[in-house]
Amino acid sequence: MVPLWLLWLVLLSLTIYLAPVIRSMVQEGFEDLSQQQKPTDKEYQAQVKLLNDMYEPYATAKRPVVELQENQENQENQEKEKDVPAAERILVNYQALSVRFPAFLGPAPRGYMDYDIGIAAALKAGARTFILDIDYTDSNGANGAKEPTLVVRDIQGKSQLKADQPVPPLRIFFQTLHDQAFSPSLPQSNDPLILVLYFHRRPGGPTSKTTLDYYSKVAQALAPFRKRILTNELEGGKFYRHQQEGKLLMNKITNYNGKALIFSNADTSGFKDAAYPALEDLDFLTNLRLHAPQTKLGVTEAATGSSFGSLLTLEDLLATPDDRKEQIKAETTQRWTLALPSNPLQSITPEQYQQLTALGVHALPTILFDPQQAFFFQPAMYKVYGWRYKPAALRYKKPPVVSPGEPNPSLNAHQGEIRAPRV
Repeated sequence: MVPLWLLWLVLLSLTIYLAPVIRSMVQEGFEDLSQQQKPTDKEYQAQVKLLNDMYEPYATAKRPVVELQENQENQENQEKEKDVPAAERILVNYQALSVRFPAFLGPAPRGYMDYDIGIAAALKAGARTFILDIDYTDSNGANGAKEPTLVVRDIQGKSQLKADQPVPPLRIFFQTLHDQAFSPSLPQSNDPLILVLYFHRRPGGPTSKTTLDYYSKVAQALAPFRKRILTNELEGGKFYRHQQEGKLLMNKITNYNGKALIFSNADTSGFKDAAYPALEDLDFLTNLRLHAPQTKLGVTEAATGSSFGSLLTLEDLLATPDDRKEQIKAETTQRWTLALPSNPLQSITPEQYQQLTALGVHALPTILFDPQQAFFFQPAMYKVYGWRYKPAALRYKKPPVVSPGEPNPSLNAHQGEIRAPRV
């Protein structure tokens, strides 16, 4: 019979030996996705009920974008178009139901962050475009390093979360979003998913190691999407390091079914000269970079060359003089455009939505907990689909392929043969 002290020693040795393995498994995607203890107060329960009442009625009616293409004659869009040419069913020709602060249940101020409830509500609403406000807090991580986290801030930069509520790690948000967005139980689970990483600040210079390490933490948090991120696509091109942004927008939207597209307002060019693994390199994972044509939001910078992504303020666009509106419309036919209000918690009004989408803006995000945003779910908008065709005049139209005509016989050089003159 084996002595008890020997069994105890063996168990202790196994525990010590296996601890790194168990820790590695947790870090590689087996982490416990449960958040902190759910609040039990009445205000929290009221916010959960509010979101459920607002979006549960739409959940079962949602349909994938492929059916929008197949059943155009049944659609009630603003122009009642019955026939969108196949060549115009490309990513840049769709406006998207977008959600900002998708994990924030409200109210503001002193609201609740709940990944499970917030993401579920956004997906029930039909959103496939998520605007993610990312910043760091005053408290630092190990060795003083800044830790990226989701934030909800007002126009003065003050947090709108309850002071005693910790925000779970960014990795858990992405894991929760991945699992819910691509769940087979979701009618539109195969639609493309656009993640807009909107960085408020960076902890150092644009190419400093401090900043690259900070951006790298976001890249690592995106690990749940590693099998869905665009890199080399057989039918599309090279989309890692935002190499072919124009081609990205000109491909059929259904080319990206089951994929996650990463858009970012950060300058990640410093990664090209740094030795980070591909899946820890945010530049490698980014498919489209957003620039600032006018007022700069967050770390967004003005373009120094060609640009296929814009981040503008709602106020700048609303103040567009009449003599520049045609120019804006022309730009948005080839440039994916996101508009955000200077006051982050300001809701979009129906009038503002109509004015800005008439300029060709692709994304004007809603805030989930605001009942005044119900106009987004009218039949002519996003009641059924998370996407809608842009009006015909605002869509990019690929130039037609022109077949050369028969050349004039007088142009025939007869392969340079010299012929004797006829008498």
